[in-house]
Amino acid sequence: MPICDPELSANRVSFVEILGHTVANITPSAMATVTLSLVVAEGGLLTWAVYLVVGFLMLLVAAQVATLAKEVPAAGSLFVSLSRALHPMVGILSGWCMTGGYLGALLAAPVIGGLFVAKAFPIVGMAVPWPFVAVVFSLTSWALTVRDVELATRYSLLIEAVSLVIIALIGVVTLAHVGVFDRVQWRAPFAASPFFHAITLSILAYGGFETAANFGREGRSPTRSVPAAILAAVVFSMGFYVFMAYAEMAGFANHPSFLAGTEAPLSALAVGEGLPVLAFLSDLAMAIAALSATIATLNSLSRLWYSMGRHRVLPAIFGGVGSRKTPSYALHILGALTTMFAVAAGVLRWSPLAIVNLFGVFTALGFIFIYLFAMVAVPVMRRRRGRPVSWIASLALLTVGPLLLYVFLQNFQGASGITLVAAYGFLAYLSVGICIYFVWRRGAPEGRDFAQSRDDD
Repeated sequence: MPICDPELSANRVSFVEILGHTVANITPSAMATVTLSLVVAEGGLLTWAVYLVVGFLMLLVAAQVATLAKEVPAAGSLFVSLSRALHPMVGILSGWCMTGGYLGALLAAPVIGGLFVAKAFPIVGMAVPWPFVAVVFSLTSWALTVRDVELATRYSLLIEAVSLVIIALIGVVTLAHVGVFDRVQWRAPFAASPFFHAITLSILAYGGFETAANFGREGRSPTRSVPAAILAAVVFSMGFYVFMAYAEMAGFANHPSFLAGTEAPLSALAVGEGLPVLAFLSDLAMAIAALSATIATLNSLSRLWYSMGRHRVLPAIFGGVGSRKTPSYALHILGALTTMFAVAAGVLRWSPLAIVNLFGVFTALGFIFIYLFAMVAVPVMRRRRGRPVSWIASLALLTVGPLLLYVFLQNFQGASGITLVAAYGFLAYLSVGICIYFVWRRGAPEGRDFAQSRDDD
């Protein structure tokens, strides 16, 4: 498979496709089907307000990432922009963190999809083993992403749209039954401590918006479309989260303890309404979202590896571009790795929930790390270029920065079991990234100046 051209195909991916890719990486479906129960335990009747507040906070972070994407359009996303804004070591650490975060999400996504398919089909009297579904999802995503970036992003957009429509339909049916205006939620008393704890639990639901920047080389008018997609994805997710939190709480008759104790709230609502078909579709929607997330994460991580390979931070083979002008070497390695992991998980009978928990912590810590860097980088970059620091950049650094740092530390102070193992494993992983920087620094002369070079140089 020769490298026929050093460049990825330019002007291929539209704003709508980048937006769909980004939303698929955020995976809003997971909030409505899984993670809402965790947030409700703290947020109670004001959970909808928690997601609204967090949405505005993460919009501040997204604005900083969008600024970097506009100033430095590159397939390597924050790996390249943070190198230029701060220091090559920061860029390499960010690329390493994104690699760990994306890889964790990539390996877990097909497993999540298999788990929900296996959960859905008994409702209609069928049984499907989750490892089989996970392997099918891995192979399908691998084939689509290697074949064509436009095709992959369009499928990801379509699949995620179907998932969200199904979930939103359950929310609409619920509100149609219980009433749109819920005075109990609107007039719920405010308590600072649980509200703040709910914020820390929900803040990572928005993670993944930065993946739009990976299309800085392939997007149409990337300096406009990529920043717009980053901001639009966060705004869309915020609206979806607020609506579903409100609808699901109303559907559980405003009893937070009931909703918090339910592992699959959408299925429970659909069954309660006497609509087992919707219960089946809710589980299927999450499985579909997992397939969409697998495709989107493959696209994101392969482009990051392409950029890191071009700049000799990773072996040069990762920077290979195939006949269809996709980063085919990186995609084949990642596709094979994801498929083999799914096979191994099934053969060795690994617990799907343990896998999700392990990689979930790893991915979350990686996101927090790069977001903190991004909020520091924008003011520094503006100062270096003789520009004033915007009030949005200052507000993001002073408000969201401490909150993200607190969430990061919480994974070490109050954690146990798999969560604690994953947290300290992340620190060990970071130390490897530091070693990579020093190895790169002693490398060939042409690899040293990547902070000023392009992905395709």
